[in-house]
Amino acid sequence: MKNHNDFHFRLVSSRRGSALLIAYFMILVLLGIGASFAVLSASESKTAERQRLTAVAFHLAEAGIERGLSDLRQDFISGGTINSWVDGNIHGYVIGPDTVNFYAIPYTDTSLNGGTYNVALKNVSGSSGDIWVRSTGTIGGVSQTITVYTKMYSVSPWNYAIFAGRGAAGAMVNGNVDIRGSVLILGSGLNPGDLAIDLGGTAEFVGNNYRTLAAALRAKVPALPTTVIGGETVETLNAKLHVKRGIIGLSGSSTVGEINIAGNAYKETADGVFTNDGFGGNQGAASVHSDNGTTNAYDLGEAVRFPSLSDPYMGYSSYQEYLKNNALVLTNQLNNVTSTSVFSYSNANGSISMDGAGNLTISGIVYVDGGNSVNLVDKGKTINYTGKGSILSTGNVQVDVNLLTAGNNSFPNNNIGFMTPNNITLGTTAQMDAMGLFYAENQITCSKQTDILGTFVSNYFNMGTNVPAIYQVPEVINHLPPGMIGGNTYWYTIVGWIKS
Repeated sequence: MKNHNDFHFRLVSSRRGSALLIAYFMILVLLGIGASFAVLSASESKTAERQRLTAVAFHLAEAGIERGLSDLRQDFISGGTINSWVDGNIHGYVIGPDTVNFYAIPYTDTSLNGGTYNVALKNVSGSSGDIWVRSTGTIGGVSQTITVYTKMYSVSPWNYAIFAGRGAAGAMVNGNVDIRGSVLILGSGLNPGDLAIDLGGTAEFVGNNYRTLAAALRAKVPALPTTVIGGETVETLNAKLHVKRGIIGLSGSSTVGEINIAGNAYKETADGVFTNDGFGGNQGAASVHSDNGTTNAYDLGEAVRFPSLSDPYMGYSSYQEYLKNNALVLTNQLNNVTSTSVFSYSNANGSISMDGAGNLTISGIVYVDGGNSVNLVDKGKTINYTGKGSILSTGNVQVDVNLLTAGNNSFPNNNIGFMTPNNITLGTTAQMDAMGLFYAENQITCSKQTDILGTFVSNYFNMGTNVPAIYQVPEVINHLPPGMIGGNTYWYTIVGWIKS
């Protein structure tokens, strides 16, 4: 009996010892699990904090990009006569250019939301309007970098040879014409299948040089910029064709651009063609000679619109009202101007005069009221003008006289602009040459073998059949006459970006 009880006691004690060991083991397991949860929680907390800092650093980098882009845009807008990112001054910062290394924009305050950003630029070889922007955002020891390739487009209507607006069924631009320079056509009133352009004969659209420009006229304008093509330095208008809506009709021997020919001093092919609706006519895309081919879509989005004289402006109900209230206002004084006219009108807002010997002087804004037309008509004669001024006619505008600046290298330092809510006609009685800017809210008609140096802006165009020619002058955008509608409009676009 004693032995039995002793065995029972030893058995119970053994079981109690095992339970205690199990309890200790479970406690150790629970402590391990708890410690693991604590370590995991701390790790997740650190990971979450780093993710938060990474996101904040990325947003700081974005803020730096936006600030850099803003300064680049303002540099173009307020650049005076130099619109460039390669002149060593970017919106007041004396920096660059450098096409090899990034150089910092020396911002004095880059603190934001507890972090900082640093912005640097690198120029693109051969381009004054393309640049790399790099921004690094840093917070809590975490950094994020964004690099953006930026191209500045001027979408002022005066940065083209032709800027076309609304249009209607049929062709907006037609005829047999030689257009040298960039062309932008919105075609906002066209239906699917409508032609925006209908060219035939020997017409050339978006010529990229002054090959056909008479030497006497060429001497009056600045030399074209140059570029390197196939190892050759050649002149170029940097000409591009943008068509938002409407088919580009090419028939006969009409072309967009020219076939590249080595060994001369000018660029033949267009820099680029961007169209949503493609090509038509009996030649179509086969007659397009462009650096980027024929399949690129319209690239300016919704940034561009046709400027209207009825648009509100600066607290006035319309831009036309603004002009009238800030101009020398006349009635019928300019409805029969010839090379022998003698007159002089002026006030604090503008002036215009002629001396009887074919010399016209203009400055400021001149507004011709009452539905009266402005007519400069003197077949085969010449009016030489000096000064910089604009004329708005509430009627039509007719120019049938050679209208030229006085002296070599004189346009567009001297520059005259015409505006009307109605129509402009040029060269209806005889072949003529003219230098200036022409805005007709309805239609521009250009006839005979007329040569125009400057820009046409209108909703509709009629170019006739006698091969008139229009030559864009790139420096026009830096020498606009006072009051010209649609001036100083710019837009930048991000071509591509890299996060690192």
